[in-house]
Amino acid sequence: MHRIHIVGASPRSGTTLLAEAMIACFDIDLFCDHEARIFSPPPTPGNVYLTKAPRDILLAEQELEKSPDLYVVFLLRDPRNIIVSKHRRDPSCYWAGLKFWKAYTPCARRLMSHHRFILVRYEALVADPNAVQSTLSARMPFLVETAPFSRFHEIAKPAPNAAQALNGVRAISVEGVDKWRDHLPRIAGQIALHGSIADDLIEFGYEQDDAWLEELNDVEPDLRPSHWPEYFTEQGIARMLRAP
Repeated sequence: MHRIHIVGASPRSGTTLLAEAMIACFDIDLFCDHEARIFSPPPTPGNVYLTKAPRDILLAEQELEKSPDLYVVFLLRDPRNIIVSKHRRDPSCYWAGLKFWKAYTPCARRLMSHHRFILVRYEALVADPNAVQSTLSARMPFLVETAPFSRFHEIAKPAPNAAQALNGVRAISVEGVDKWRDHLPRIAGQIALHGSIADDLIEFGYEQDDAWLEELNDVEPDLRPSHWPEYFTEQGIARMLRAP
């Protein structure tokens, strides 16, 4: 059995969108309703088992070493757009802070050259979903396409939790790719709390230099808490790393 596990740079990085597009548009016979850990066993025998849990980037390296049939797909997204994203479960506040980006991306860096670690940019997925689908097919030749990603919204049947995370099923589009510019106080606040992301943005190709920081000049930082606690606790990290 082939196993595909989707992880991300943070919550709100696009893992639900990609998972539901793959379930709808590839011949995948086993999948979780919304999230399942990278070490969760398949419910029944099958051919392809797809799961997702963004935090499992922390376990991806060791699981890839243990499981030769495992492929890990990593969703990368501009962290500025991640931290201004909201979730229908708690629309009164921003969902996730920079703590996730700071913890998760170092793990991804170590795996970039692994042949069963596949990086997908959220921005590429929403700009040209069919091209991303073709890339996934090439990297995982056992996958059989049943419909183009561009038709995802016509045929997807996500479970309630997944539909809520998607903020509703709709056509994949680039809407909101640069929405961080409408939330500059949030960007300034998260940088004040968690430190600079300027070098990361250059490394991952989101900026050529740090000139964008000028947009934060004279902006009053928004230090209001995110939905998720602003910092990890030792117990929280232990839970994320817990495996059978």
